[in-house]
Amino acid sequence: MTDPFVIDGVTHPYNFHPGNLRGRFGRMFADVMYSFYPAVNPPDIAVSRDQWHRDWDPEEFIETMLLESETDMVCTHSLPIFDAFEDGLARAEKGAYLKKAYPDRVLWYARMDMFDVEKSLDELHAQLDAGADGIKMYPARYVDGHTRYWRMDDEKLAFPIFELAEKRGIRNIAIHKALPLGPVSHESMGVGDISDAAECFPDLNFQIVHAGFLFVDETKFLLLNNDNVYATMEASFLACMLNPPEFARLLSEFMAYGGTEKIIYASAAVNPHPQLVLEAFRRFEMPPESPFQLTDEIRAKILGGTLARLHGIDIGAQRRKIANDRFSEARLQNGLRAPWSAVHNESARVR
Repeated sequence: MTDPFVIDGVTHPYNFHPGNLRGRFGRMFADVMYSFYPAVNPPDIAVSRDQWHRDWDPEEFIETMLLESETDMVCTHSLPIFDAFEDGLARAEKGAYLKKAYPDRVLWYARMDMFDVEKSLDELHAQLDAGADGIKMYPARYVDGHTRYWRMDDEKLAFPIFELAEKRGIRNIAIHKALPLGPVSHESMGVGDISDAAECFPDLNFQIVHAGFLFVDETKFLLLNNDNVYATMEASFLACMLNPPEFARLLSEFMAYGGTEKIIYASAAVNPHPQLVLEAFRRFEMPPESPFQLTDEIRAKILGGTLARLHGIDIGAQRRKIANDRFSEARLQNGLRAPWSAVHNESARVR
């Protein structure tokens, strides 16, 4: 069988540089994010904490993804986390650069800051004009010890953004849920507000990012009851490395209620190295007694087939588009570079 076409469903060229952190919450957020890093990167390849606290250059990022792993395309999400980071953690300019430079390799989700709608709308239009393929939203903000949050079913706040997406030809909305980072309330990460949005906007696809951390029962019934709701397993996919029995449980639940075409692979790179996650998933098998075995066809759907379908990508045609680009040629000639080569040895980067 042909190797699966891999589209990494959520990736970020982060900016964890100390100068980008905003006060106590910024430090707490960065510390929580770094706490995952040693668990999913072996010490013989891991970068130092000082190296991790970096502002990722877009070229450094794309080479990590495409020259150091079997990833074929990346879906990069710009982020509006302005309560913790001066630039929101992943600047829109990085997404715009990557989309323009590598249109056949990059899907880009524009960021929308729902806590400053008037200002953010101008930026959103600019991002869509620059070629964004979807919209990423973040539900909560931490201010002076309190969590402020908005709901996806808010007809006055959220629905106009969904209407705008439809008018601009955008069909994919990604919403951070299920994973509270820092001291934000768990309530703000609930998924109970997604059903009404999905029902009122049946032509949009709503991706629950971090599906599987919390609210698993609620999520599986959303997958069952809403044709246009998907489980994007950013970070929760790491359970195939860290806790295989839990990963098997999550996949079983989502496959039983939503089917095999409702699950989207996401490595959460560049926190874990993407190749480590892909290798762990290749080794992973469901328990023999499970009725939900991972055939090659199902693995291919999870790893890229579903997201390709949501974006109207013909995988055969896409393979031909990228067959002779510099990433394919470098991988064909030299194989995959060692993990974190772009960080450890910038002089080795392909130009």
